[in-house]
Amino acid sequence: MVTVHDGPFRALERLDAVTEGETRFGAMNAADLMASIADEVIADYFALVEGIEREIDELDERALRRRPRNDVLARIVELRRRIGTIRRTLAPHRVAFAALARPEMELHDELGRPWPGLTDRLDRAVEAVENLRDLLLGTFDIHMGRAAQDANEVMKVLTLLSAVLLPSVVLAGVMGMNFKLPLFDDPNNFWFVVAAMVTFAVAIVIAARWRRWI
Repeated sequence: MVTVHDGPFRALERLDAVTEGETRFGAMNAADLMASIADEVIADYFALVEGIEREIDELDERALRRRPRNDVLARIVELRRRIGTIRRTLAPHRVAFAALARPEMELHDELGRPWPGLTDRLDRAVEAVENLRDLLLGTFDIHMGRAAQDANEVMKVLTLLSAVLLPSVVLAGVMGMNFKLPLFDDPNNFWFVVAAMVTFAVAIVIAARWRRWI
């Protein structure tokens, strides 16, 4: 068995730490040794899945905040790319692991037969990665729901502001018409018009609060 890798190989380091001082380790046949190493490699993928799950949970909390940061969508795209890379790296192992479970792999009693449960464990790892994609889609839905709610809040404020100012606009338009009325002869009527504008605005705000629009 030959493995080539750049940098530390955590699976082998973890296997070495577990078997340190274990006197029965030397009695393992080739198939058992290969199965142990392959199982530790799959365990690395499970560790990656757990780490990404924690990141998704943190991202959910950020997306649910009152004022979510603008980088939530960028983080979703980044995690989506990482999940895709992990899946593309893990999926091709199915062919090799399925071949290990074939009867012809038991060539000699001394070599032994690889553990058939490796294929099931690999499938569970692939399913865990697929589940990450579903979790990330849920995060995206939360983010879009939060953005839609914020947009509704802005539209609610703008609508209320328009409703408050509408009576004043109507009164100003009527009072600005070019026709003669006795009402325009008294300058003090200006303050009555202003008072009417304020009264209408306050009444609309009170009605909105009573209907729980704001």
